[in-house]
Amino acid sequence: MIEFTLTRTTTAPIETVFDALTDHRTIADYVWACRRSTLDREGTPAPNGVGAIRRLEAVGPPIVEEIIEFQRPTRYAYRLLSGAPVRDHVGTVELREAGSGTAVSWHLRSTPKIPGVDWLLRPVLKKVIGELFNGAITAAEGGA
Repeated sequence: MIEFTLTRTTTAPIETVFDALTDHRTIADYVWACRRSTLDREGTPAPNGVGAIRRLEAVGPPIVEEIIEFQRPTRYAYRLLSGAPVRDHVGTVELREAGSGTAVSWHLRSTPKIPGVDWLLRPVLKKVIGELFNGAITAAEGGA
């Protein structure tokens, strides 16, 4: 199993950070490796809430994820439906006010479909999630 948590603190307000992290259609605007990001299905609340299905296209098959938890502005979670060599892949993002800014943690839990390749997939997942995370924070700070 692969499991890790990435953390960041930003000067941006919690609502702005949450909205940047959960605006599924704009992910390609701030992640260089993502050619296109779309919303296959809107969720509740519309458009980005529970049940939303986002599609991220880079190299290879698209990554398709479903939003399984959405508590604006403090928490959301998603699970991978297809597109990566893993199963039981769940990401949980938690936000809390930190002074005039926001502290954010992104926890990932995933199981490779091929046993014994954790050592290879862990740094790849950390890089991909880290890029998504950093891009959303930069967008929330007005840099995208």
